[in-house]
Amino acid sequence: MNFVNPLSLIGAAAVAVPILLHLIKREHARKIEFPTLMFLRRISKKTIRYQKLRDLLLLLLRVLAFLLVVLAFMRPYRERTQAAAAVGRVTRAHIILLDHSMSMGYQTRWNRAKKAAADIVRNSQPGDKFAVLEFTDRTAARTQLTTSASEALAQIERGVELTDQPTRYGQALKAAERHALDAGTGKRIIHLISDFQKNGWAAEEQEFRLSPGIDLEPTDVGSKDFSNLAIREVRVVEADAGAGGGVTIKGSVFNFGNGDRKDVRVNLVVDSRPIDEKRVDVPKGASQGIEFQIPGLISGAHAMMLEVDDPELTRDNRFYMTVESRGKTPVLVVENSAGGGRRTPSFLLVNALNVDTLSPYKMTAVSPQGLVISGRLVVWNNVPGGNVAAQNRLQAFVQAGGGLAIILADSSQWADFNRSFASWLPVKISEAPTADRKRSRPVENYVLMTDVRMDHPIFQPFGKPHSGAFSGARFFDHARLTVASGAEVPARFDNGDPALVAIKVGKGRVLIFASSADDTTNDLPLKAVYAPLWQQMLRYLESFHEKRHWFEVGDILAPKKQLAETALSQAKGRFDISEAVVVLGPRKQRLELPPGSDAIEMDGAGFYEIRSMNLSSAVAVNTVPKESDLTHGNAEEMIAGWLSSRPAASTQEERLTPEEQDRHQRLWNLLLIAAILFLLGELLLSNSRVRADEGR
Repeated sequence: MNFVNPLSLIGAAAVAVPILLHLIKREHARKIEFPTLMFLRRISKKTIRYQKLRDLLLLLLRVLAFLLVVLAFMRPYRERTQAAAAVGRVTRAHIILLDHSMSMGYQTRWNRAKKAAADIVRNSQPGDKFAVLEFTDRTAARTQLTTSASEALAQIERGVELTDQPTRYGQALKAAERHALDAGTGKRIIHLISDFQKNGWAAEEQEFRLSPGIDLEPTDVGSKDFSNLAIREVRVVEADAGAGGGVTIKGSVFNFGNGDRKDVRVNLVVDSRPIDEKRVDVPKGASQGIEFQIPGLISGAHAMMLEVDDPELTRDNRFYMTVESRGKTPVLVVENSAGGGRRTPSFLLVNALNVDTLSPYKMTAVSPQGLVISGRLVVWNNVPGGNVAAQNRLQAFVQAGGGLAIILADSSQWADFNRSFASWLPVKISEAPTADRKRSRPVENYVLMTDVRMDHPIFQPFGKPHSGAFSGARFFDHARLTVASGAEVPARFDNGDPALVAIKVGKGRVLIFASSADDTTNDLPLKAVYAPLWQQMLRYLESFHEKRHWFEVGDILAPKKQLAETALSQAKGRFDISEAVVVLGPRKQRLELPPGSDAIEMDGAGFYEIRSMNLSSAVAVNTVPKESDLTHGNAEEMIAGWLSSRPAASTQEERLTPEEQDRHQRLWNLLLIAAILFLLGELLLSNSRVRADEGR
């Protein structure tokens, strides 16, 4: 005899209660002297013996009742094997592991997989348990363990849907194993229904093995013969803004499979309008390049899509992307008017950067009087810093994300600079000009900008061969700068003085150039690196970086961060992160962010839209490239690798679990009934004793 809850034996100590009561309340004979016995009733010794016997019987009934209750809680059972339990058939736990990744959408695979899962439920025996699990690169339980076949069928036929997510077998088998171990039945079977895609088995999961005693039965709906087309290796090449904002889209059509594809149509769609079409031949296992020219894009964000015509697997036919045509970025150049018909201090700079076909910037010269700061970039060209109110406006502009370039032709404005800009920037002009300073250019007294940090973002493009050099530019005069902590010096003159100082202030940036922007104190404007250097400086000031054109299924999207970047790129000011936002999925359904999170996982391909009160942003999401490769793995080898090499000590087919055997035998029910009968007998016997005592 075995027990499910052997620790309940501790309750047997309660048997001591009726024994103690019996000993305490036992009658003791007392000697009483009477003058005469004529008034006492005579009791025979037989009656006294009967009373003692009845008291012992009551004690026995009470003790047995307590013992039977304790035994019932211990849940005893007789050890039986499957052969002995043939009368009570052992139920089975069917863990249905259904692959609903993107590759299952190829031809009729998905319909065959659902039919196979439904057949498992329909062919089961009464009392069997079911758990329906769907998996891609993550696993979710559609049903917990249940004996309801109708519930399992409903989830298989209407609850599980195809997705755009990739396949991963290891984590799915681990989840199915947990359900199997929790089943508590005699036989546990994991039914793996999949196309057994080779890419679904990750290298880090090679050592995984199922626990002993769990069977794994595969249903393979894949095939070695397939042909799937997908667009991959896409690149967006943006033309110069002055050339009309044109864009070139380059990519390749891949043929994953073993069949040649002829005359394949590829379409380009821009902002929901078909733009161009090309036709290509793609041999089996190869790729074919494609290229689309999109001239004349207006400034702003555009939703683009490349679509290949392939009816075999349609979920990866489209490649989505967002492209933002920048147009001309406005730059305010603050300077004093030259007067007298002379050229302005920014004459060379404005003409160099306003070249239509080469520069993404549009520079406009304004005077410091009544300045209204607009846009994101300001060049402060060798003019006084103004009053406190003007400095406060400039500081607030930079802290909010603006870019400010300060040009110091020489040290003549040292007092004004140290009073105004040095009050909030860690830079000062350390040398005052001499009284007899000459405005003409000396012939031999100059310095060179030779100490240049090529790892700095401003100078990185010049580190490549034949990209231009700065050592040939001569600087005949410059401002002597003293730099404190909080600033960096990307370039110095050969005498050690800073030539260019970079400072981060809040969300914005400041650059200080220690010479003029024209040829009054240097001959840099005569060099080929002049315009590219200033373009790099302005790009650095506006924190420009190439926007990510697309994401992949499974990536995380932070909606408020995305809108903040959109507001910055569109020069719409700072986005209030406390503002409510709405996220719409590819099917225009509203998506809810998880509780306590400000991010959402993108689990489908297409365009996601983020909206606030005054802003909107589109995000393109594409399928994972490796999921388009339908190369079939060897199902038998994969199954053999997942099964445990350790034999089970006693297979579930031969031996039932204690819970299962107790459920079949139900001995505890009989023990409780017997305990109740003993208690009823004790009640009747004790009542008869009371009536007998009252009769005396």
